[in-house]
Amino acid sequence: MSSADVVIIVQARPDRSLSIEQRHAEVMERMSRFGGPLGFAGLELPPAPDCGGDLSAEYSIKFNIKGLRFIGSYKYRGEKYICEDEAFYDERLRFGFKISNKNIDYKKVLNEQLPKVVEALGGYKAAVSYGFYSLHYSDRPSRETSIYRKLLETPGVDVNGRNNIYILTPAQFWDGELCHRALGYGPDEVITRVKGECVSAERLMDGVYLVLNDDPHLSYEDFVEMNERIKPILGLI
Repeated sequence: MSSADVVIIVQARPDRSLSIEQRHAEVMERMSRFGGPLGFAGLELPPAPDCGGDLSAEYSIKFNIKGLRFIGSYKYRGEKYICEDEAFYDERLRFGFKISNKNIDYKKVLNEQLPKVVEALGGYKAAVSYGFYSLHYSDRPSRETSIYRKLLETPGVDVNGRNNIYILTPAQFWDGELCHRALGYGPDEVITRVKGECVSAERLMDGVYLVLNDDPHLSYEDFVEMNERIKPILGLI
């Protein structure tokens, strides 16, 4: 699957005590501390976006690397707007590129760059999607499909959100709160459990950053095997 799309999403719980302008200035300053492909050093920084009449505000940036896409977003900060405890209300940094892009070192992005983006946003979770593997894994006709659908229908469960981990991706970050809410134990226990089962498992901020597979030619079969092997180790269904 040489032309697979890679999508990287880093998410943060909004701090509503900060205006979008304040938050944007903070994120831009941190993202400017490192260079490409994902960093903003040397790039023209976009101004803070305005929600206007919407409940979110988006912005983009022009990279020097052809084929690298980016969208950042913030949620409306109005006092009367109720933000539920769900990932839907998160702030996001979203990057996208083709795995065949010769100007982007996939292994470097996963092993070196993404942790910097997580720190810059102060994220609580990050995930790397490869092609449509996550979608196919969720929808496959098996026992897992019924489990996935039951999770979606279970009140209070934010599937692959703020309190649940269902799909493992080639690389991901979970902060301490997400670990405890979704797994029932902390980042150190995550590292202990997956040691020797993945490319790397390291502490990052108050959480854990995992690279489970950094093969740029990842097959769907290997993606499924990765999930079926590591999820039971973590106690995930």
